[in-house]
Amino acid sequence: MKADLTRSTDRPDKHYRSVRMQQGRVQLDADWNEQQDILNRRIELETVDVIGHTGAPLAAPGFKLSGNGQNIDISAGHFYVEGLLCDNPAPASLIAQPSLKNTVSPILPAGFTQLPLPPATAAPLAGIMLYDGSGNAVTPPDGIYLGYLEAWLRHVTALEDPLIREVALGGPDSATRDQLIWQVKLMRVADPGTDIACNSAFAAWDALAAAPDGKMGARAEPSKQPKDPCLLAPEAGFRRLENLLYRVEIHEDGSAGGKLRYKWSRDNGSIVSRVVRWLNDPAADEFEVASIGRDAYLSITAGCWLEFFDDTHELLGRAGTLVKVLKTEGNVVTLDLSSATGPLDKALFGDNPRVRRWDGWDDMAPLAANSPYDTGWVELEDGVEIKFLTGNYRVGDYWTMPARTATADIEWPQASGKSQFRAPEGTLRAFARLALLSCQGGNWTTLSDCRPLFPALTELTNLYYVGGDGQEAKPNPIAPQNVKLDHPLEVAVFNGEFPVAGVPVRFTAGSGSLNGAGLSVTVNTQGNGVAAVEWSLAPTGVSQSCKAELLQAGQPAVGKYNQIDFGARLSLASQVAYDPSQCPDLQAQGISDVQGAIDALCQKSHGGGCCIGVGKGGEFATLDEALKKLIGSDQKDLCLCLLPGEHQLEGDIELGGKGVNLFIHGAGPASRLILRDQALQLFDFASLTLQDFDLIALTANPSLSFAGCAELRIQRMHLSGLTEPGNSLVRVEGAQRIDLGGCVINAYQPASVQRARALIDHLAALAPMVAALETGKGELFASVPLTLAEAFANWSGAEREAFGQQVDTLLRSTALPLANGESEALLALRADIVAGADARRLVSGLNRLRGEWLLNPSGCALTLADAEADTLLADNHINGRVTLYGDATKEERLNQDIMEKLGQGFSQGKIRWLRGRGELRLRNNRLRELRLGDAMLQRLQELALDGGTLADVYRSLVADTNVLAGLESELLGFDLALGQNVLDPGGSDVGIAIASQGKYLGNFAHNDFRLFTLGHVPEKFGNGGLNIVQI
Repeated sequence: MKADLTRSTDRPDKHYRSVRMQQGRVQLDADWNEQQDILNRRIELETVDVIGHTGAPLAAPGFKLSGNGQNIDISAGHFYVEGLLCDNPAPASLIAQPSLKNTVSPILPAGFTQLPLPPATAAPLAGIMLYDGSGNAVTPPDGIYLGYLEAWLRHVTALEDPLIREVALGGPDSATRDQLIWQVKLMRVADPGTDIACNSAFAAWDALAAAPDGKMGARAEPSKQPKDPCLLAPEAGFRRLENLLYRVEIHEDGSAGGKLRYKWSRDNGSIVSRVVRWLNDPAADEFEVASIGRDAYLSITAGCWLEFFDDTHELLGRAGTLVKVLKTEGNVVTLDLSSATGPLDKALFGDNPRVRRWDGWDDMAPLAANSPYDTGWVELEDGVEIKFLTGNYRVGDYWTMPARTATADIEWPQASGKSQFRAPEGTLRAFARLALLSCQGGNWTTLSDCRPLFPALTELTNLYYVGGDGQEAKPNPIAPQNVKLDHPLEVAVFNGEFPVAGVPVRFTAGSGSLNGAGLSVTVNTQGNGVAAVEWSLAPTGVSQSCKAELLQAGQPAVGKYNQIDFGARLSLASQVAYDPSQCPDLQAQGISDVQGAIDALCQKSHGGGCCIGVGKGGEFATLDEALKKLIGSDQKDLCLCLLPGEHQLEGDIELGGKGVNLFIHGAGPASRLILRDQALQLFDFASLTLQDFDLIALTANPSLSFAGCAELRIQRMHLSGLTEPGNSLVRVEGAQRIDLGGCVINAYQPASVQRARALIDHLAALAPMVAALETGKGELFASVPLTLAEAFANWSGAEREAFGQQVDTLLRSTALPLANGESEALLALRADIVAGADARRLVSGLNRLRGEWLLNPSGCALTLADAEADTLLADNHINGRVTLYGDATKEERLNQDIMEKLGQGFSQGKIRWLRGRGELRLRNNRLRELRLGDAMLQRLQELALDGGTLADVYRSLVADTNVLAGLESELLGFDLALGQNVLDPGGSDVGIAIASQGKYLGNFAHNDFRLFTLGHVPEKFGNGGLNIVQI
C-alpha cells in the first residue's frame, strides 16, 4: 500500500505468530501492520487449506454467471479465491458491477493484462460490447468466452473515501484502508462449437493467472569513481540525511506492445493530492491541487514527477500518465508537457482526478539470473541501487526498501554478503474461473458453471450404505407368502468420520413388508450411527426395490446425499439363463431358462438329460439301432449321447438324413466307438456334429464317410484306424461347411505294422513291444502300457548296454533303412534307457518310437473330395496323409518335366483358372503330409501337355501357424498364403505350391529346404532357410 509508512517488517519465513506490545515502549506503525499481516496470512492460508484455491459455499453460492440476452447476470452470494472472501450482496450484471465503471468493456483483449480505458466520450453501455480502434462500441466476435473473477487489494485513503477522516478532530489524516476489489471479466478462449470444458487448458488464461516471476535486488553501494583524480570518492552506502522508505513499482509491464518501465519514490508513493483545476484553465501547462504537501520535504516540488490518475485508472489496475514538474507556486503546479508519458485529456480523468508524486522513472533492462552479480545495477539516488532479473511483471508490482541514516544502508535480505533478488511484495491479485459462455450475434448463453461448491462443516451429515443390497429369497409357489431376506437393510448417518445417533431415517418399500408391517417405516439411528430394517419380499414380482431417506424436520434432507436405493430378487428358475446350444431339441424349442428346460425334460417320455442316451443304461443299446429308429420316425432334431463305455455296431450304418440336424457326442475318451469291418456312412444331413468321443477302426475297410451334409462338425475327437491307399479313415464330399477342430487322427497302414514288427526282430530287447502292435482289442491305438515300460526301467546295466549295442547295429544296417524321425526317436529312447530313466518317461519315448514306425509309410487320414465347402481345420494333430481334391491311391507325384510345362502354361496363359466356391483354412495343426488326389494329378498332367482350364479349386488356401513335419506336400488354390508355419520335411524339399497368387511370410525353416511354386510370382519375406523356387 502507498501509505506514509516507516517500513514493512512482516517476514513470513520467520513464522511469527503475533506481535506483543510492551509497557512504556514506543509504538510503531510497522508493529501494528505486521500483526495485521500475520493475521491475514493465517486466515487466507487456512481458508485455502479448508476450501481449496477457489470455491463457493452451497448455502450462499455467489457469482453464478447466467447469459441474459446482451448481458450476463451475476448472482448474489459469496465466493472464495485464494483465501479472499468476495462478497456480492445483491444481484448484479457484467456491465453494472460495483467496482467497474459502466462505460468499461469487461472483455479482456488478446495480449492485454488489464482492461483498456474506455474512450473519453464513451456513454454507459446497454450491453456487453467492445471498443474498436475508432472508439466505437461494437458487438463482440462470436465464440466461447471464459467468465472469470479477479480479486485484488486497493489502497484507500481519505481522498477516495472522505468518511475515513474524523471531522470532530478537524479532519486530520489518520489510518488508511485495504479494500478487496472484485471484478468479473471475460476472455475469449475458443471458436464457436469447440469442444472444451471448465478444466481445459487455455494459454491466455495460464499467462494471465500465473504469479509474476520477475525479481528485483537492491543495495546501498558507492557511486562510480570520479574521473577527476583530484576529487574524493563518495562514501559507501546510503548518503541522505533522512530516514526514507523507497518504493519501486512497475509502471508498464510490456503487454499489448507496450514498454517495460518502473517508477520510484523515496516516500513510498504516499504524497498524493486531489486535482481541483485542470490544465488549460487558463494556462496550458498549469493546474491546481488541493494541497501541495505537508512540508518542504513531503510535497510536490520542482524536478519531481507527477502521475495523473483517477478512480477508473485505479479500478482497472492501469497506471496513469507521468509528467515532470517545472515549478510550484502555492497549490499551482507548472508542468513540462513535453515529458508526458501519455495523454492528459481531462475527459480521461473525470472520476475523482488525483496526482501522485514520484521521484523518477526509467525503462527496465532486466538481466538473466546467471548474469554477473556486479553488472546491471542502476542507481536511484545517493548510493541506492536496484537491478531487475528477467521474468514476467504486472503493473503495480512493487518493492519497498527502508533506508536508515544510522547505518548508512538499506534494509534488504542478504545471502553470503550479497543482496538477494526478491519477488514483488504486491499487489495481491487472485483469479478464478466462473463459467464458460457462448456469444452468438451479441447474445450470451451459459455453457458450463465452473464454480466449485462446498458445504459448511456442520452440513456434512450424510447417509451412507452399510449392507443388505442385492439379496435373493426363495419363494414357495405352492403356498405364496412374503419371504423375509436373510439380512437386514442397513444405512448409516455420519458427519465426516463421526457417527450421528438419533437421526430419523425413513425406509419405503415398493412391495412386501418392512419389519413385518407396512411398506414404510421410520427408524432412528443407534449409537453407531446405523439404522436397520427387516424386509420381506412379496411372493410375486422378480425384482423389488426399497429406498432409505435421511429426514430433517420430517422431510427428506435437501442439498445433500440423502437417499440410498436397495434392490432384491426372488430366486426363480425362470430367471436363470440356460444355454441350449449343446441340446438341439431344447434349442429348437427356443428354451433359454432353467425352468423351461426342466419343464421340457419333465414332458419327455425317455429318461433324464437333454440328449437321448446310447449304451448301457440308455434308451438305445447301440448307435445304429438309435439312428435307424429315430430317423425313421421322421424326427428332424436329434441329439444322441454315447454314454461312458465301449460301443459297437450291430452292422454297417448307411443312413440319409435329409433335413435332419444330428448331434452325436460322448464323454470324451470315456466313450469309445469300435468299428470291426463296419462302415459308418452318413449323407444328406442338414447338419451333422460328432463331438467328444473316440472312434477306433480295427480293420482297413471303409470307416467314416460323409456325403452331401450341408454342415459337418467334427470336434474334440480321437480317431484311429487302419487304412489302405485310396481308403481314408475319414472321407468328406459334397458339404457346404466343414469344421474339424481339436481332433487327433491316427491313420496307419497294415504294411507299416508289418514293418514295425520286422524292426523289433532286429531289436530283440524290445520284443515285448510286439504286444503294443496288436489290433484285436485296439492295443495298437492305445498308449504303451506302463507295465511294459516298467520292465525296461528295471533292466540291469548289462541289459541297457546290450540294448544300446542293438540300436547301434540297426542304425548302421542297410537292410531296414530308417527315416529321420525313426532314427531320432530310437536314439532318444536309447539315451533314456542307458541313463536309467523312470517308467513314465519311457512310456513317452516308446509311444513316440511306435508312432514313427507306424507312419512309414503314412496311412490315409482324411480325404476332402472337392473344393465346394468352406473348410476349417484347426488345432488338430493328424498322423497320416491329408488328401485334397479326391482319393489318392498311388504314390505318384508331379515330376520335374511336368512342373516345368505347367509353369510355362501358366506364364503363357495357356492354362486358365476357374475357382470353386470353397475356401480352405489350416490353422495351428500338426500335419504330416498334404497330397493331391489322383484325378487332380491326372488333370494337371493333361494341362501341362495341352493347356485348358483348371477348374473347381479352392478360392483360397491359407495355412498359418501349422507344423508340417514329415513328407513333401502338394498345395493347390487360386489364392494361397503360408504364414508362420514350421516346415520340417523329411527330405530336402517342402513340396509344391500351385496358385494364381501366393504369399509366403514369416515361415520357419532351419535347413535349406526348397518349395517349388507354379502359376505365380511368389511374394516372400522372413522365411528362414526356406528357398522358394519359381518354376
